[in-house]
Amino acid sequence: MKWLSQISEYWKTEYPGRDFERVRPLVRLSRLAQLMPAFQKHVLKPHDLTPTDYSILGALRRAGRPRQLMPGDLYNALGCTPGGLTKMIDRLVRRGLVERLVDREDGRRALIRLTKKGEVLGDRAFDDYNEAAARLLGRLSAEELDQIDSALELLLECLEPTDQPIYPSPFEALDGLRSAGRATS
Repeated sequence: MKWLSQISEYWKTEYPGRDFERVRPLVRLSRLAQLMPAFQKHVLKPHDLTPTDYSILGALRRAGRPRQLMPGDLYNALGCTPGGLTKMIDRLVRRGLVERLVDREDGRRALIRLTKKGEVLGDRAFDDYNEAAARLLGRLSAEELDQIDSALELLLECLEPTDQPIYPSPFEALDGLRSAGRATS
């Protein structure tokens, strides 16, 4: 990765005496964040699915039989807004991949259910995604894949908020550091 070496050399020249060991993985992660959507779009394009469409179909599939969820469960799982989710679901309903149902227990609630057509398309897309991942990462050994997976899990633990209220979210902790830095400047 010549570009990362060039960035590191710039930092060393511009900021002598500073340690950038903890920044380098974040730079790589940032680059991966740019490349992953392109990979996903390429793999899913033959199925006329966006990565978000694929995520919705997958979430419904993982919900188990009858493969349905309430919209609130979907937008919590996907991290999107209710309005954005409505547009995505509308698109999938028009294609016959999901259907909206009235909740029999509470008629005010809707359920989103995966249709047979959506299940078949989701399975095909998953097969292609799995094959593309195998081709992309095929040169890596099982041990290397485990190492990468473990490292990514550690990074996620650093970035995702903790369930325990006694600890601040990582972003609150960063805000505290920023405030402390200004106070001493």
